[in-house]
Amino acid sequence: MAASEYAARLSGYLNGAAACLALSITRESGLLKVFIEPHEPMTIPQIASKTNLKERYIKELLGCLVASSIIEIDEASIKYFLPDELRSTLVRVMNFQALIDFAIQRKEDVKTCLKMDGPKGYSGQSFPRFGEILSNMLCFDLDAVIEDEIFSRTPEVKQKLENGIDFAEFGCGLGPVILELASRYPNSRFIASDYSPQAMATVAKTIEDKGLKNIKAQQADLYQLPDEWVGKFDVVYIRDCLHDMGSPSKGAKGLVKVLKDDGVLLIVEIVIKGDNHRENKEDPMATKCFIPSTTVCVPESLKFQNRILSL
Repeated sequence: MAASEYAARLSGYLNGAAACLALSITRESGLLKVFIEPHEPMTIPQIASKTNLKERYIKELLGCLVASSIIEIDEASIKYFLPDELRSTLVRVMNFQALIDFAIQRKEDVKTCLKMDGPKGYSGQSFPRFGEILSNMLCFDLDAVIEDEIFSRTPEVKQKLENGIDFAEFGCGLGPVILELASRYPNSRFIASDYSPQAMATVAKTIEDKGLKNIKAQQADLYQLPDEWVGKFDVVYIRDCLHDMGSPSKGAKGLVKVLKDDGVLLIVEIVIKGDNHRENKEDPMATKCFIPSTTVCVPESLKFQNRILSL
């Protein structure tokens, strides 16, 4: 790679990082909300009045977002807006941005873990809003998740759910998928399970608030599942969890153990192509995957090598 091309690539990354920081600040301050909601083009004074934020800072932040083509400005360079057709895309991307923000906040933790005499890892679940961040990112469109991860691959499961079966999700976190399934299919019986007691307390509260009678939240360790669950479930579902375990194969054996002989096992995992870093050089997803892995997945798996958690 020529030095000029290398410099241009680095400059692009720095511009992207600057745009992400501006997005983070505008999201957390409430400035971005005025563009995510339906709106007419607005001047900076109008935006300041609507958000109760200072015009001078708004001007600089919008300068970054306009320069990076995230927010638009009219021909007179007076009014700012986001086209209606782009709002849902921005919302979806911002859910991933929240995970990047979480990763940035873990920088000092990772630096400590890197040291030979440092801790093996840490638990992301102990940090505020971690479960909410993951739920928003992984389940932005619940209909699409359920259709793509369950029904498109095992279409027979939909009819089974309508008739009535035993369905379990492990590592469910705050349980957005299984709670939605329980709401849709009252004839079936559901177990929402996670190792995190905080997650299970939240799911139990949601079950109570929704008045659902066909689902239970139960804390469990996938390495040591209750004996009464052996061969119990018609469908076992787990998403983005096995890679965070010290022994994924041992976790998978736990899943098989609680499955009926004719049951369906649904495993969803993030996969980056290739067996070495060279094969990932041109993969646009690789960069976005390695940093969350460094700051979330690896620390979690090394700290809890004998446990499954909702990641």
